Amino acid sequence: MRNTLIIKGDGIRVSFDTQTFISEVDVGYKVWAQYKGFSPYLEVKIKDQYFKLYFKDANNIKHTQWQKGFGQGIKSSFTQFTVNGEKLPLAFETLLWIDNTFNNLHFEVIPIMDGQGYIRKIVWPGPFVIPELKSSYTVIPRMQGVILPGDFPEQVEMRSKGMYYSRDLYMPWWGQIDGGSGYIAIAQTPWDGGCDFRHPAGGPTSISPVWYSSLGELRYNRKISYSFLENCDYNDLCKVYRIYLKQKGELITLEEKIARNPNVNRLLGTPIVHSFIYYHIKPASVYYNLDDPKENDKLVSFKERSVQLGNLKALGVNRLYLHLDGWGKRGYDNLHPDILPPCELAGGWEGMKKLSDTCKDLGYIFATHDQYWDYYKDAETFDPEQAIHDESGHIRELCMWYGGEQAFMCGHFMIYYINRNFKLLKKHDIELEGTYLDCLSVADLDECFHAEHILTRKQCAEERRKCLEYVGSQNIISSSEEPIDWAIPSMDMVHHAPYSLDNNIKGIPVPLLNLVYHDCIIIPWSITDSATGIPDNCFLHALLNGGVPYLDIEADEEEIKKSKLVCELHKQVGKSEMLKHEFVNGNFRKQKVTFANGVAVNVDFDTNSYFIQQL
Repeated sequence: MRNTLIIKGDGIRVSFDTQTFISEVDVGYKVWAQYKGFSPYLEVKIKDQYFKLYFKDANNIKHTQWQKGFGQGIKSSFTQFTVNGEKLPLAFETLLWIDNTFNNLHFEVIPIMDGQGYIRKIVWPGPFVIPELKSSYTVIPRMQGVILPGDFPEQVEMRSKGMYYSRDLYMPWWGQIDGGSGYIAIAQTPWDGGCDFRHPAGGPTSISPVWYSSLGELRYNRKISYSFLENCDYNDLCKVYRIYLKQKGELITLEEKIARNPNVNRLLGTPIVHSFIYYHIKPASVYYNLDDPKENDKLVSFKERSVQLGNLKALGVNRLYLHLDGWGKRGYDNLHPDILPPCELAGGWEGMKKLSDTCKDLGYIFATHDQYWDYYKDAETFDPEQAIHDESGHIRELCMWYGGEQAFMCGHFMIYYINRNFKLLKKHDIELEGTYLDCLSVADLDECFHAEHILTRKQCAEERRKCLEYVGSQNIISSSEEPIDWAIPSMDMVHHAPYSLDNNIKGIPVPLLNLVYHDCIIIPWSITDSATGIPDNCFLHALLNGGVPYLDIEADEEEIKKSKLVCELHKQVGKSEMLKHEFVNGNFRKQKVTFANGVAVNVDFDTNSYFIQQL
């Protein structure tokens, strides 16, 4: 056709419509066609007003064949846009090309002129059409993972704009399966991107890339790659992404982490006790209890916690990791980063040291909950100049958590406060064996516009990783909230990695995260039936996912017995790749996972039973 340009690779042929900018991809065994009703667009901001401009609105559009030694493609340039009769000094290019090595299809957006910071969002390329809804599903690494049938009866939406490195997408990829064939889309420049996701009640599902500005400008090339597979399912997509990580040197296994910090080996088969010292809720907090003000202060001394740990030892708990909340000056989520000295009401420096020593005597791991993102205004050294500033020069603020009014600390400064506080703890002979840096690996990546400490989202991730890496360099076990992809190479453990079970996205829970990263990060799972984000029987999910168990500091013998079963399995599979997850005979209530060392875990949620095989 006159309006069609063709590019070919080994077993792949792409037709590109030069008027609609829609592609059709023929991979031999299947044709993947982009939705013809989609028109790629950009969102621009002019004098505080937002306008939607379609690619076709450019007054000057050119298409040229593109050829390099490693691939071939089509480059398109778009210039001469106008808004309300005003010409915009704005130009960009798109590039779609096939590489000669892997025959993957690549889409790029290339900024040419955007000096005024007009472009705030670009949505391109368009979504693929999935005609057979009953035999198709979309694979979304939303938290632990979900697959969404093409004909899912309810409307489904994303919660955080579908941005990468958020709970919407722990990992920067997604995929779709249609009749046994599939593709995976991997964002190679994920820092300022995400997906444009839509699923009306009954389907179909539409999912395509969206690129956001960085500090108000497009700034750099944006890239996403599509790999096409035959006879595949969600397991195969996870393995494609795992290979991609290996090729980039970003798949750091627990074996490698243990080699750097031998203390990490102590986590294998070890239950996690999550406990607190002091809660103080300020009246400004949304959690403040107006009906019963006495409930706003809860205190347990360091000494009492030591006694409880001794009781667990007497009950046969020989290994344990203590995650201690609320140990600071005014307790949990208060006064950060100025939390020292430790809570005087609970025993101060002396009491905290005795608890640390007790853990050492019992052979337990002593770890603290810490925080360097929430930046409380009544902290002794609070400085508004170190806070995150938005594009208008205003400080981002919040008044929600126990400590009341707060800003957010710019990532450039976090490491200095960590160094300061760790030095003070060491000076008082409190030797940390583990530290949990709250929020760093779940909070959306920040942008800061303060002229003295400008921060892009990518730089934010780099600064947060410095904090996690510093912890590990001190032979301290490093952890944070959830296993966001960029942080996993620098962490040993997370607080949890639950499934998405809220009202924003629904579907069939599957362990996509574990299929990629099981042998790289330790994930605790509740073994009681009251945990957020765990469907059905929590104990069975702990076994199925090959994790370590949470254990109550006042656990009874029955809970300890369950904990030991989960711990024993983790000793076997903790450092082993999760090879495959499956629904036995297509029954969602009967599931099986197989690990690389030959261990297979079978669970039945109807009978609340399990059995473990050595294959």
